[in-house]
Amino acid sequence: MKVLVVDDNTEIREVLSLYFEHESIDYELIDNGTEGVKAIRENEYDLVLLDVAMPQFTGLDVMKDLKKDGIFESKNIVIFTASTDQETLKELRSSGANEVFRKPCSLDELKALVDRYRPR
Repeated sequence: MKVLVVDDNTEIREVLSLYFEHESIDYELIDNGTEGVKAIRENEYDLVLLDVAMPQFTGLDVMKDLKKDGIFESKNIVIFTASTDQETLKELRSSGANEVFRKPCSLDELKALVDRYRPR
């Protein structure tokens, strides 16, 4: 399994890297949306965890670029957000992403998410 994490929060990336290493999952960590778009265009991932609230080039900007390229629908993109605002969450759910996953999360929730996208 190969996972891409696009998140500007260093602590989140560090925790996820520990989990992925423990589970022997191939992963890549990127801290900004611009590089995230480039990586998604150039590589195949089983799962992309995409933070929405990043400075300069947000997760929503990433999705817009991928939609413009016509490749958004073929990617397993999960919005990874700390937002608790119900209107924002509703908007994110209608973005076309596979799902919205709230952070912080438990290890059990993360494992269940990864298992949903693990190739069979």
